[in-house]
Amino acid sequence: MTTLQQLIEIDDDKLRFSELKKAFMPYTRPIEIDGNEKQALTILLNLSLGKPVAKDWLDISRAERYFADPESLAKAEQEIQWFHTHNLKFPDCRVADQRILATPLPSETPTLTSQSLEQAYGWAHNSAAYKHTIWLLNTFLWRGKTENVFSLIRLGDEFWQALLAEFGFTPTAQFQLKTLVERQLPDTHFPEEVSRYSKQVRFPWRNDYLSVTPVVSHAMQQEIAVLSRHRECSLRFKSMGYPNSASIGNLCGSLGGHINVLNYPVDVVPDSYQTLAASRERTSRYFDDYQLTSKRTCDVLAHLAGFEQLKSRKAQKHVRQYQLKIIRKQIARWLLPLIELRDNLVTEPLGINHEFDDQLAKQFLTIKEDDFLDLTTSLNQRLNLALQNNRFASRFAYHPKLMRVLKTELIWVLTQLSRPEPSLPNVSNYSVQYIYLSSMRAFDVAALSCPYLSGAPSMTAIWGFIHRYQKELEALMPHEHGRISFNEFAFFIRHESVQTSAKLTEPSVLAKVREVSPVKRPTIIREDYADLVFDLVIRVESNQRISDYHDQLKAALPTNFAGGTLLQPEIDLNIPWLRTYTTKSELFQVVKGLPGYGTWLSPYSYQPQSLTELENTLAKDTSLIPIVNGFHLLEKPINRKNGLTNRHAYAENNIALAKRVNPIEVRFGGRDHFFEQAFWSLDVTEQTILIKNSRN
Repeated sequence: MTTLQQLIEIDDDKLRFSELKKAFMPYTRPIEIDGNEKQALTILLNLSLGKPVAKDWLDISRAERYFADPESLAKAEQEIQWFHTHNLKFPDCRVADQRILATPLPSETPTLTSQSLEQAYGWAHNSAAYKHTIWLLNTFLWRGKTENVFSLIRLGDEFWQALLAEFGFTPTAQFQLKTLVERQLPDTHFPEEVSRYSKQVRFPWRNDYLSVTPVVSHAMQQEIAVLSRHRECSLRFKSMGYPNSASIGNLCGSLGGHINVLNYPVDVVPDSYQTLAASRERTSRYFDDYQLTSKRTCDVLAHLAGFEQLKSRKAQKHVRQYQLKIIRKQIARWLLPLIELRDNLVTEPLGINHEFDDQLAKQFLTIKEDDFLDLTTSLNQRLNLALQNNRFASRFAYHPKLMRVLKTELIWVLTQLSRPEPSLPNVSNYSVQYIYLSSMRAFDVAALSCPYLSGAPSMTAIWGFIHRYQKELEALMPHEHGRISFNEFAFFIRHESVQTSAKLTEPSVLAKVREVSPVKRPTIIREDYADLVFDLVIRVESNQRISDYHDQLKAALPTNFAGGTLLQPEIDLNIPWLRTYTTKSELFQVVKGLPGYGTWLSPYSYQPQSLTELENTLAKDTSLIPIVNGFHLLEKPINRKNGLTNRHAYAENNIALAKRVNPIEVRFGGRDHFFEQAFWSLDVTEQTILIKNSRN
């Protein structure tokens, strides 16, 4: 750990000047100042002074000018009333004269919010007063604890009282400041009304609706900023720019508006090589040999063959288990063209009268599924032949350390393919049905799903689309239609493209108030937007057959999706984009054959409760990505002025883990596993509103 003394000893003046400033900024880890308390206070006071321009942060005579000017202390005291734990002015600095002091409500549900972090105060008010908060709020490490001058004054620490007195901050003035802090910083504080510039979202709540205003935690945002600058952190980040940074808050101001967020796009790009029988169409073969000879597969095979050894035995064991799963998946993808062609011959029989130029492929397509294991030897030989015929993968063909591994995983794949689906009881009513929206296109979807994370669309936004769809359908159906409820959904992504851009807003701000004046555009903020192609399965509970209302289902489909525009598939593709199913078997026959390049975004059973847990979990499994799946309330809902509903509450966004599941994994998991694990639903408690798997 770097200490303040080490930075003071830097010979290069420019480097020392830069490093001393960064050491006391909120976006860096607190620096140890033991033995250099006077120098630390000198730096903090110099950072809080605007003029004269600083040439040396260790200039004591310049630092003493801060308390020599009565206006400096008066401005600092005035800004204490704008200290907060959650920043209402982020990202829209037009929110005025409001602040929040709170912690998330205690909950038994695991959530990743600021509750895992020590409480930290930020500031947001007039940008002209930004510098006067630096000496009070910016932290350092002293006697093993993270402290700041503000907290030490509040505690009445005698050492710091004496040190501050040396710089001209008299004991009387210190006592007045302490009294002011106790009066203006209660444990909890919320605005009495909702600002017109604060967002609100609505959720069902106790047979009514609850409006929620999401707010950003200063502690969480600061921790992400610190981690993004830590070389050993394996989390992925990207920078987002915000104008008027000093008006937004002290953290944003110290970074010049360049706030880092977690960056986890779904990374799905259409691949024509992974569509139905694509291998057969582009070559004379029925197997997709590329899946066995790709660089990624060869890297895994090299590890399994012992070409690259890991140091610890524990790491070897963990990595081997993970790599065997990858090989299993690649073998399945190697067989995928044949699997999909077999499905196609079942659903749209073409006849097997034409001659096959590959007898092994003909056997796979014509024998019973129960007999797949009889082809193990032939398929194993074909697998090694595919490796042998590739110049990069030939060294793995018939390798003594790989032959048993590859055959074992091949047997596992064939066993899963030959496993029959358990029969379902015949159900005469239509209590549970499914709507299947296929190849839907959405443009300009909000990829920055919360102030902490860019990537997949928010699960709450998708659930909101589902809920609105239900309401629009109910409005179009006859009054005697009976009960209908859209209560769960599964989400499959065929394509995702994320870009950062700024949308031109409509002119809506008068240049001068109460005068005839030009109209200006409000501040334009660059945000992440995604274009998506996706499938959506909606679980419906109803006492009527929803296929009877096919026209209403099409007419009721909302045109907005997660902040973007929703369109049907292109007309020339001739895709039946809306289908209904009354049985799980019929629906599963369709979803198990979706293109191999796409992915289901499914709930994950384990949920981290801190960024450290999130980092460790993501490092172990690359199929996982963080998503936003709801809110953790900061207060009990109350009646608040300007709220959209009778009850309103401020809340933090919750980060959760989702698993990217390839269609081949869905096929191997089976029908029951898909319907148990792939669906999301709304779960509401007194403390949280989450979109999760109700069965976990």
